[in-house]
Order: sequence, then C-alpha cells, then structure tokens
Amino acid sequence: MNIFSGIEFKVLKDVDLDRKYDGIEYDSRKIKNNFIFVALDGANVDGHNFIDSAVEKGATCIIVSKEVELKHNVSYVLVENLRHKLGYIASNFFEWPQRKLNIIGVTGTNGKTSSTYMIEKLLGDTPITRIGTIEYKIGDETFDAINTTPESLDLIKIFAKTLEKKINYVVMEVSSHALELGRVEVVDFDYASFTNLTQDHLDYHLNMENYFQAKRKLFLKLKDKENAVINVDDDYGKRLFTEFSQTNSEIISYGIDEGELQGEYLDDGYIEIKYKGNKYKTKFSLLGDFNLYNTLGAIGLVLKLGIPMEEILERVQNIKAAPGRFEALDCGQDYKVIIDYAHTPDALVNVIVAARNIRAANRIITIFGCGGDRDRTKRPIMAKAAEDLSDVVILTEDNPRTESPEQIFTDVKKGFLKDNDYIFEPDREKAIKKAIEIAEKNDIILITGKGHETYHIVGTKKWHFDDKEIAKREIVRRKMVENDNK
Repeated sequence: MNIFSGIEFKVLKDVDLDRKYDGIEYDSRKIKNNFIFVALDGANVDGHNFIDSAVEKGATCIIVSKEVELKHNVSYVLVENLRHKLGYIASNFFEWPQRKLNIIGVTGTNGKTSSTYMIEKLLGDTPITRIGTIEYKIGDETFDAINTTPESLDLIKIFAKTLEKKINYVVMEVSSHALELGRVEVVDFDYASFTNLTQDHLDYHLNMENYFQAKRKLFLKLKDKENAVINVDDDYGKRLFTEFSQTNSEIISYGIDEGELQGEYLDDGYIEIKYKGNKYKTKFSLLGDFNLYNTLGAIGLVLKLGIPMEEILERVQNIKAAPGRFEALDCGQDYKVIIDYAHTPDALVNVIVAARNIRAANRIITIFGCGGDRDRTKRPIMAKAAEDLSDVVILTEDNPRTESPEQIFTDVKKGFLKDNDYIFEPDREKAIKKAIEIAEKNDIILITGKGHETYHIVGTKKWHFDDKEIAKREIVRRKMVENDNK
C-alpha cells in the first residue's frame, strides 16, 4: 500500500491491495492487465463512468474520488481531492524519479516554448528531456503534447523514462494552470526562469494578480532560490526579483534596458551581451526584441549550469526559431510569410513590431483571430493592436471551440476604431489565400494565433488544419498562375 504513502486515503474494498501492479493510468483506454485505474473527475469527462471498461481491460485496483458502487472483484481506494494527490501516487509508484534529475522550469506568458528550445541548443550535445507546448521530447524520442505541462501522472512517467535513458536534465515549460492545479506539486525545481507576464488566461485566473501569484509558485518550489533567472524589464519580473533577491544575491536579472545580464541588437547581424562588466559580441540570426529576451533568459540559465560564456556564445550563433515562432516560409516568393503563435495582445504587438523592423519591409498584412472559450477581455485589445500597427488587417477564425464565432467576432470588432479598417473573412483558409493574393513585393504577411498547431477546433470536433501547409500551397499556386501569365 506504499503507493498511498504521504496522503490520506480510505480503503473501500481490499482484494490483494498490497500486490505489485504493472502500471497505472487515468485513461481507461490505456489500461492493461494488473493495472491501477485512476478515476479522475474532470471538467468534461468523469473517469468514474469508465470503471467498468477499465476492469474489463484488466484493472485490479480502482482509485476513486467519490463513493461508487463496489460491484467488481477488485480493490477500491477513495482519495479525496484526487487530481492534486495524483502526483504523490504516481511518484510513489515510480519511486520518485524527479529527485534524481536536474529540472529546469520556465514560466511566463510568452516565450516559454522558444526559451526551452534555446536552452536545449545552448546545452550543446548534452542529451535532455524537453517538455512543452509543441511536443514532449526524451532524448531522441518525441511525443505529441497534450498540455503545455502534462498531467502529474504523465509528468512522472516522463521523468521515469528520462532516468531509464540515463538523461540528467529536464527542461520544461511550467504553465500557470499546472501550478494552480497541482500538476507540479511533487516537483522541486533545480533552476527556474521568468520570461514576462501580460494579459492572458483571465477566464481562469480572473485578474492579473491571481495570474501573477500562480506564476510566482514556481519560484517557491526552487530547491535553491539563488538558481532563478528573471526578466526585470517586465514589471512583474521586477517585482519577483525584488522579493527573492533580498535574501538570494546570486539570482540573475536580465533585460535589454535593465539587469545584470543585458543584450542589444547591433546593425550588422550581431548582438552585444553585457554581463558582470564584460562585453561580448556574437552573430544572431533571429529578429525581434522578444527573441533577444528569450535568448538572454536561456543564457542566464545555462550560466547557472556552469557553462562558460564563450562556449554559450558560440552556440547562440546557431539558434533557430522554434516551430511556429516567427517562422518564415520561403518558397521563392518576393514577399515574406511568417507564421507565429501570438495569441495575446502583447505577443501580437511584439511580432508586428519585429516584422516592421525587418529591412526593406513594405506593408504589414496581419491575419489574426481569437480562440473561443478563452479570455474575452483580450479580444478588443488585440484588434486595436493589429489595427494600430498593421497596414492591412484580416480578421478570421482561430479555434472557436464551443463558443459562437459570431460572439467572438462581436467582441473583437469592438476594438477597431473604424468599421472599414479591416478585411473580415471568417474562413481561415480563405483568409490566408486572400492575404497571399493581395501581397506586393516586400510585403510581410503575418499569420498569427496557431503557430505550430496542425488542427482547428469547432465545437468539440478537431480536424487537420495547418497554417503552414495552406500558406505554402497558396504561395506555389500564385507563382504558377503568374508564370502562366508571362
């Protein structure tokens, strides 16, 4: 019964409960013979409804969070607040693999994904596990990402497999939801980085203070508070740094304007890094202040790991954009098409400003939408940002989910100052096609909101939809038409 060590539980039915189990799952479809089935009560699906299916597949122990009919000849254990306790159960089952790893957590509104990719690049040939929005990667194996930060059981499984592969480092995005819902409750972090905090997820957190307090929890979970790296150009980052640096003098602050670790763009494809009174110059191929911020945060973390600055800067030269993060599509066209995940007001501003600063840029054509069942208050703010900074704005769909697209568009349109200052094309595929049709030489088309995603969600249905695929197809189609007309 040691899988319940450290938590309160009640045995409802004991059928050889102390036996050795062969696996543990909360998805009944993954149950095999002699597995433990965890009946999680979720927002959309109640795992207790799948107990019969789990037993049919071979489950010999059922963990529940409420009283159920004990109709099967298997063990039943009641654990209240089960989702928060699942991490302890999983850790006990897999013998706490996280305690044998070096775990790096990156949190913030924007930049988490790019930062984890950059940290991996700056670690050189060191094999790592990387966990985040795009994928879960264990050494040379990759898996589809379900959540930015996995459910606690899945997270512990990743840690266990990391140990099996003799990998020492885990670099992971840590979302505010994960911190609030207890997905990382059983993880003590060795290093942590804070990128920024801007408006997002207020449908869940309700206000920015709650959102900040959720992010702050990561730094409370640091084994050694000295091992923090914080963006102090961000107001919330400055607040975090002020709090923790009073008793932890080795925390690294970074920024473009302020911080112990600073960086700035030079005019010739180089950046200058300043750290502890020294200046370093290195090639840098990425554009936009947001990329420089993410790079500085990544540099700060690997400095904490003991890698010399000279070695780090050699690797900085080879950093490329993460998938769907200001990713340029080159099909030989004389205009640029850039895919980006920007889905918050701040991120949208950042990518448009970065595009505006590209040399020889003509017009900026911005395609954007707002997701359904998410923070409604950011919608008009995003519209205003797109209108203020772009030459052409195309408003379209972006995963309406179960919310009425008409309601989403009504919310967004409140942010436009002029009714005729944008093109309204609800069909996202047609919106991309329209942008490519009207693009002129040296124009920059920004297709924002979905980035790496390869799906579109309407209602509860998800089907294949890839901005990159559609954009490439339309670029090639336009070129063929132009060649035929010559």
